[in-house]
Amino acid sequence: MFTELNSILNTSPDSFTRGEFILVSDRQSDASFLIHHFLSFYLRSRCKVCFLGLVQSFCHYSAVSQRLGVSLTQAKEKGQLVFFEGLKESLSLLIPQENNTESEAVNFLRYSQIVKMRQKD
Repeated sequence: MFTELNSILNTSPDSFTRGEFILVSDRQSDASFLIHHFLSFYLRSRCKVCFLGLVQSFCHYSAVSQRLGVSLTQAKEKGQLVFFEGLKESLSLLIPQENNTESEAVNFLRYSQIVKMRQKD
């Protein structure tokens, strides 16, 4: 996708350095295209990816990835991709429901625990 970017990073889908990561941070511009690039890049390279979606839903990332020729649904089914719905998980913390069948990945963060932590300060 971004040949020039891959060249600057000295990487390609066929060869990349395991154990390294790339952090993208910018306060003044939207660099979401880089997230889509790296997500599709690592999935094409057959890497296992753990993705925490805090800004958009899985459906959004899946739709964009489809346009880039990568199926996030297939990657999830194969065990290549673990996607945490950070938006849904954070909502379940604020509005708990008894019959919640969603993932409980952030179950350790509960309102009562947060209040107790604040009271100690």
